[in-house]
Amino acid sequence: MTPVDLTHLPEYLKQQRWFSGKAWPIKSVGVLDHATLDFGPCAFTLAIVEVLYELGKSERYLLPVKPSAEGIQDALEDVDCLRSLFQIIREQRELPSASGLVRGEWLDTPEGHLSLPEPTPVRRLMVEQSNTSVVFGEKVILKIIRKLEAGVNPEYEVGRFLATRTSFRATPTLLGAMNLEGAAGATLGLVHRFVPNAVDGWKYTLDRFRKSEPLEPGFLEEMRELGRRLGELHRALSSDASDQVFSPEPVLQEDLQRWSASIMGELGVTLADAGRLHVDLEHHRERLMEYARRLAHVTPSGQKIRIHGDLHLGQVLRAEGQWLIFDFEGEPSRTFTQRREKYSPLRDVAGMLRSFDYAEATVLLEGNPPAPRMEPSRDAFLAGYLETTQGAPFLPADKATFWVMLRAFELEKLLYEVRYELQNRPDWVRIPVQALLRMEEPK
Repeated sequence: MTPVDLTHLPEYLKQQRWFSGKAWPIKSVGVLDHATLDFGPCAFTLAIVEVLYELGKSERYLLPVKPSAEGIQDALEDVDCLRSLFQIIREQRELPSASGLVRGEWLDTPEGHLSLPEPTPVRRLMVEQSNTSVVFGEKVILKIIRKLEAGVNPEYEVGRFLATRTSFRATPTLLGAMNLEGAAGATLGLVHRFVPNAVDGWKYTLDRFRKSEPLEPGFLEEMRELGRRLGELHRALSSDASDQVFSPEPVLQEDLQRWSASIMGELGVTLADAGRLHVDLEHHRERLMEYARRLAHVTPSGQKIRIHGDLHLGQVLRAEGQWLIFDFEGEPSRTFTQRREKYSPLRDVAGMLRSFDYAEATVLLEGNPPAPRMEPSRDAFLAGYLETTQGAPFLPADKATFWVMLRAFELEKLLYEVRYELQNRPDWVRIPVQALLRMEEPK
């Protein structure tokens, strides 16, 4: 017997901003697991539901709900319910579920020893689409994960590693989590240090690029500093050889061949999709293929490590004159298993380099005059990264291999961007397409 009224659940889901299946007909919705929270002034149910679509695809969602005249309502609209959720994590409570256990975890770190006023002020952020974020006492932020994935959540795993096993603090530090253990196991919520008055790197960079005068030396130094922060992150993620999940592994010839084959496959799919709109792309197939082919034939060197996996200017914050790197979930289109794979750290570098190209294209589309913005920013970022990672074992042994690998991963990112824009923002697809056309003959 489930405490959740399933009668109106399909209609309820389609009204929620975080529900990604609005475009697909729903065949059925079932409750996989549920736990009841009845301590404090708010009683509600944490339900894990599985949505099965007519086309056969299924997705899992977390629904904190309580009964209402319409069937159910979102419990997170109630401040007392939000406080109860946070209490589970802060007090490390355990709640039995129908087939498992909801467990709160608060990390024993210096950052976690903080005081909050009682009753704790609660402020729900309304900017996110896919999750629900709530600020408590302007000191911590709780992210309730709405769409659940099977496997170990990489944001929890990486955040916990950085907070407990390294000295890297250029990130909103993970403080705690709420996990469901059992057959429907998943990470349900994460608590991080809240960073007030932060500006994301995308907005920060656009504001500087929109100025008609040349980039200020101070801004280029900030880009150099951003490169240093990424280098420090990679050193931290590769710092524990005793932890099998994070220990560095040598890059093998088979890794290079696998990465090369994957990029060539993605190139074929992307040209088939985009070639109908941009016929010029097909004429560049062989030249672009060569970037991927060369990756397969360099001498293996460097290491595979855990990386950010989806790095761009929107994944960094500028706060109090410092850069912070956040959101270690990885690329949304990949499974948790794929996001947790060890990879060359140059994949992160390539992602950030591509982001500068997007910033430049954006300000040009807005009507700003051309100016030397993108290349100086890329060069400063890369210089900072190389400065911090000089001699690091995870980088290729020689410059030639470094550039072959970096260019191949830039191509990989470009192909992802083309497919993403075709599906989500067709008017923007010309940005990565033009970048593909600009890529020079590989040397």
